[in-house]
Amino acid sequence: MALPERSEAGYEYRAAVEEAKRFIHEFGPDLVVMFAPDHMNLLNQVRPPFTGILSGDTVPEFGIPRLELNVHPIAQTLFQDLVTMDVDLAVGEKVSVDHGLGLTLLQLFGDPGSVPLVPIIVNAIGYPLFPVARARRVGEQVGRALQAYDEKVLFIGTGGLSHNPPFPAPAPGARRFTAEERAESLATALDYLDPAWDRELLAKMAVGDADCFSSLSQADIDARGGGANEVRTWAAAWAAGGSPAATFTGYEVVEPWITGMGVAFGTAPIRL
Repeated sequence: MALPERSEAGYEYRAAVEEAKRFIHEFGPDLVVMFAPDHMNLLNQVRPPFTGILSGDTVPEFGIPRLELNVHPIAQTLFQDLVTMDVDLAVGEKVSVDHGLGLTLLQLFGDPGSVPLVPIIVNAIGYPLFPVARARRVGEQVGRALQAYDEKVLFIGTGGLSHNPPFPAPAPGARRFTAEERAESLATALDYLDPAWDRELLAKMAVGDADCFSSLSQADIDARGGGANEVRTWAAAWAAGGSPAATFTGYEVVEPWITGMGVAFGTAPIRL
């Protein structure tokens, strides 16, 4: 979507992003916890399911500048609490995160370097992939760990719905595609788009169906492309916020991006 020749596509999706930005501005979060995927960059050689980031920056790619992440000090306490709560969490310091996180920061925040952030990178592309239900459980633990935090928290899950980007299937020894393999993959990418599946997930979010992600099997996801594995970030973020009914959903199939693009947001009830 950031390539100049395709930057004008996705009108409906861009309008939905503007709605999300208005929601964020009105909500005024004091802390932003972002679950984001990686694309064989940070998790190229070692692939823990979840990696909390204590310090780092963004990879300069797709028009994203190198931005120092403004990691909130509470990250240290949160990550320790999660390990105590039996969440197997890796931690990264002075690392670089790719567009899975950086692009969303740019899209949603006018000054992304000032966002009080707790980044959690989710393995959604490399072997071995964990069940989506685990993303929900980890998200719930993140929400519980922050219950005592007396400020407004925004949970974000960023990544795709149905799409099959030119990356190898998760397998031991997987490597990036050659130019020829990439072209071959792109030639069939549109076959994986499934707007009915995407819209069904959004519709279930709209009614607060907490099981809509965790009930997905790997076979369900595989039929919608390798990029659909990124719904793990949606599952974690939504569970962290208490799986509220989404007050807004928006969707568009954007063929130039070979992706089903969706946006959903809502506000969880105050926890006492």
